[in-house]
Amino acid sequence: MNPSFTTNFREMTPWLQTILNDYQDAVIITNRHFDMLHWNAAAEELWLGQNNRPAYNNFIAFLEQLSPAYADVHGQLQKVVALNEPEEKIFFTTFQGKTFHLSCYTHRFPGTQYLPNVVIIIRDVQASLHTKKEQPREELLYKNLLNTLEEGVLLVEGEEGTIISVNKKACEIIGVRRDQLIGKNLTKLPGTIVREDGTPMSHEEIPALVTLRTGEAVKQTIAGYTSSTTGRTIWLSVNTSILEEQWPGLAAVSFFDITAKKEAESKLSETEAIFRSFMSNTNNPAWICDEDGNIIYMNDVFKDVWKLTDEDLNRNMYDMLPNDMVAEYIANNLKVLETGAPLVTIEQSLRRDGSPGIYVVYKFLLKSADGKPLIGGQSIDITDEKTAQEEIVKSNERFYYATKATSDSIWDWNIEKGHIYRSESFTRLTGYSQNDSDNTLLWFYDKIHAEDRARVVQLLNDSLQSNNRYWHDEYRFICADGTEKYLADKAYIIYKDGKAIRAIGAIQDLTEKRTLEAELALQKEKERLQVNRAMIAGQDLERNEISKELHDNVNQILSSATILLSAAQGSGEDQEHLIQKTNEYLNLAIQEIRKITKSLNSSVVKEVGLLEPVEDIIKTMQLIKPVDVQFNCDPSLEYELTQDLQLMLYRIIQEQTNNIIRYAEASQVIISIDKNDGFVTLLIHDNGKGVDVTKQGKGIGLINILNRAEIFGGSMHIDTKPGGGFRLEVKVPVKQ
Repeated sequence: MNPSFTTNFREMTPWLQTILNDYQDAVIITNRHFDMLHWNAAAEELWLGQNNRPAYNNFIAFLEQLSPAYADVHGQLQKVVALNEPEEKIFFTTFQGKTFHLSCYTHRFPGTQYLPNVVIIIRDVQASLHTKKEQPREELLYKNLLNTLEEGVLLVEGEEGTIISVNKKACEIIGVRRDQLIGKNLTKLPGTIVREDGTPMSHEEIPALVTLRTGEAVKQTIAGYTSSTTGRTIWLSVNTSILEEQWPGLAAVSFFDITAKKEAESKLSETEAIFRSFMSNTNNPAWICDEDGNIIYMNDVFKDVWKLTDEDLNRNMYDMLPNDMVAEYIANNLKVLETGAPLVTIEQSLRRDGSPGIYVVYKFLLKSADGKPLIGGQSIDITDEKTAQEEIVKSNERFYYATKATSDSIWDWNIEKGHIYRSESFTRLTGYSQNDSDNTLLWFYDKIHAEDRARVVQLLNDSLQSNNRYWHDEYRFICADGTEKYLADKAYIIYKDGKAIRAIGAIQDLTEKRTLEAELALQKEKERLQVNRAMIAGQDLERNEISKELHDNVNQILSSATILLSAAQGSGEDQEHLIQKTNEYLNLAIQEIRKITKSLNSSVVKEVGLLEPVEDIIKTMQLIKPVDVQFNCDPSLEYELTQDLQLMLYRIIQEQTNNIIRYAEASQVIISIDKNDGFVTLLIHDNGKGVDVTKQGKGIGLINILNRAEIFGGSMHIDTKPGGGFRLEVKVPVKQ
């Protein structure tokens, strides 16, 4: 026992020293902090064999000089102390490449009053497999041979597959150092062993453990190892077997790296899946045929067009398709075979609905696995596009002739480029020739009247920014000769991805229309003033009539009543008679006032209906002049016509009968109201002296009658001549 390698705590008891020195493996006893208390000769020999021995007697410091994996072993030893549970499966490799098997226990020795000690047993794995003599030459050759193999090799033992030996190739394949594998269990590797589908492999499925458990060899099993640090999976082809009888309980594991092959197969499978998915989802027929015209592949669309199935594969096109079409197909195939270059052509074919179609066909050369040339093809149905193209040609032709025929000026503004096309009619409209005008919007803006220009620019910009499809405006335009024209401009704006790219519009000349509208507005203003004058004159006439009635009738009656009342005051005998006569005159004055107010009151029709007021008008006429008046009206009209319409008829009758009394000198008058076919017709006809309307025109009274009729959407018709009477007909629609 080397005196420098002794404990500072107490001397080893004789019985313990005897036991330790009889043990062939290195045995070290430490406290819970791994300070070494006792050791045997084998441990001392192991300690003395280190070039850089620790300065103090601590097992972890000793282990740090012995193995690069000391930190991992330290952690496992701490776990033994913390849990007070033994650990017999700790392996580590020295800096010299030797592998040791370490077992650790906690134990309270008899007669001690200290906490449980830690017992560490270290066994040289290679020494346990062989004798302590120098290894035979054959074994050295075996070890060298093992490290030169192109396959990875592991030696494992125990229920959890503890790794006790590993060659260089295994470390390279898995991507770890040797010391990271030696002593590790297959169930506790720093990565995950996975099945071929990528799911974690259970412990019972790990090939080496199957062999250790059953003794049966495993051949060419696919397994993956996913690194916990990189996340990358390495795919392995694994073989396992039990070693010969001289090493019972040991299993040899050999494996090849098939990651590249696995990834290539996966990519090939993925590529094939993508190809088939593309061919199944494309809307275009696709096929592959050989140089003889035998179809060896066709997608679902091709089958659908020609009504074929997979049973038709490897049949010749002449046996399945119309021969006149096949001849064209074969001729184009020969071009591809002869030149080796892809071919784009147009071919006649059928559409899915069986109707004739036009296709753009792309054909290209393929090589089979045996080198035999194949022709791949895909076609795109352009029947609709071809038809649309023909329609565009026709449409352009129609547009050209339309611009020739129409008076509107057509323009097409390419907003992205800023160019404007204007039809020839623009020259006819404005006088500017193509050479005079600049094909930009700024030139056009400059010709718009200064008072309208800002508004037009603002409205057009607002439409573009708001993504409005339609724009419309009217403005004055300065023509080439300096005159102004009123123009109406309409446009449809085309957008792409929210951005205006084009606008197509038409300009219409409104000059004549605006001139006529101005003249019409002036005429209407004149008529309005005339109507106002007529209304004022009518009101004045009505006031005069009221004044006349009050003066000629009521005033005379009241004057007579006043005279009679004065006479009654001075007469004793006739006083009673005079007072009675005065009362009669007063009552007569009251009746006259009632008659006047009744004729002026617009609510008279509402209160008593239409017929009674008209009959009062007739009685008044007959009191003033001897005239025969005939009045025809169905009493039910009072219930069918609205009160406003009845009042309008009453006022017209009132107006026209006043005209008859004043001017007509008639002896007979006919008044009739009739309803038929949704219209009510008022007819007033007298046999008076008539008038010459070409000379006299329409008086105020007739203008009032026309205005009243037009308010209700009606019309007025006059038939008269000098000496021929006067016939007035008013026709008004009746609302249901």
